[in-house]
Amino acid sequence: MGLGPQVLALYQQLKRLGAYEGINSVMELGAQNVWCPRAELAKNLFRAFDKPPPPQDMLDRFANWKGSAKELYTALGFDFHCIDVDPQFESIRLDLNFDECPPEHVGKYDFVTNHGTSEHLLNQQNFFKVVHDLTKPGGLMLHAVPFTAHIEHGFFNYQPNFFEALARYNSYKLLGVWVGPGWQQASLVPWEADILDYMVINSKTTHLLVALSQKMYDTPFSVPFQGVYEPMTPDEVMQRYNLIVDGEFYDGKRVKHITKESVIADKVAQDTVVLRNELASLQGKYWDVATRLATAENELGPLKSELAASLLRFETLQRELRTMLESGIRVPAETQQGTAAGTNGRTAASTEQQTTAKMEAIADKLERQHTRQAASALSGRELLSELGGRIRRRLFT
Repeated sequence: MGLGPQVLALYQQLKRLGAYEGINSVMELGAQNVWCPRAELAKNLFRAFDKPPPPQDMLDRFANWKGSAKELYTALGFDFHCIDVDPQFESIRLDLNFDECPPEHVGKYDFVTNHGTSEHLLNQQNFFKVVHDLTKPGGLMLHAVPFTAHIEHGFFNYQPNFFEALARYNSYKLLGVWVGPGWQQASLVPWEADILDYMVINSKTTHLLVALSQKMYDTPFSVPFQGVYEPMTPDEVMQRYNLIVDGEFYDGKRVKHITKESVIADKVAQDTVVLRNELASLQGKYWDVATRLATAENELGPLKSELAASLLRFETLQRELRTMLESGIRVPAETQQGTAAGTNGRTAASTEQQTTAKMEAIADKLERQHTRQAASALSGRELLSELGGRIRRRLFT
């Protein structure tokens, strides 16, 4: 991945804190480029190392991915070396999937760096063993590797507990674990489990995990075992694992017992974080349902009122119609004036009977609809008003 703004800012802080006292030689695993589009950041780094400002042509190379880590380290006063499969970088040619640390390089370097090389290798055990073997006692080991997302970048992303386990089993002093919010930002945040609640994760995320350790003892590399599973692992399995305590080897069986309380505490802390996240998720779902129910209740209120008013209007129309039928409606006299002069009594009686039959048919129809349809199927006040108007027009025309 190279050395970006985050790493340059970290180097500046480490220098000001005195972490580079006695650090003269650098071994880089995988020849890297430098990318730093912010000239002031590079100038501040050189100033922290009491070096003259970088020339403009160097700043231009750093800004365009053309500057090399060798150029940077050499300008800062380090004795630079690197391991790579490509010899064009004046590197020691090793394939870290297979090759061990050459004997002449064991315990030789003050500062060993892994700026995005290990995630591209399948043989993780060999890689971190080589890092261990290259570093002299008291030397520093820096890993800046993918944390979240980095889709299709390499084979692996890393977790903070991995570097904690490396440090615990090899008795490294873990000087810091940080998270970079984005590869282009010149900032790192100390790792805490709930920090992810405040970070955006998507397909373009390039969160960086940075771990700095100090090798304390000249002892062989110990393969770590994930601590949360130590108490539940059979003794015959744990006997194969060694842990360095004060420069001495403890087999995994003994380690399981001397670290039981701390392991359980770590497990409880991790479970607590998981439960807290699940609780927050459930609370969010509860409030979403409660909000939707309140909205539905607000919408149902006007509908209930409209339904009650419509039902009342319908019942009023029914009563009016029944009253008209029971009182025996007569056709008003003025409706008879347009009839022919020869109309006799039988015609008037026939007209009255037809009107009565029409009203009775409409009433029957309304009765059938009323018993057949539920109140919720009514169309509202407008429909009932229109229905009443039509009934009246048929009765009096």
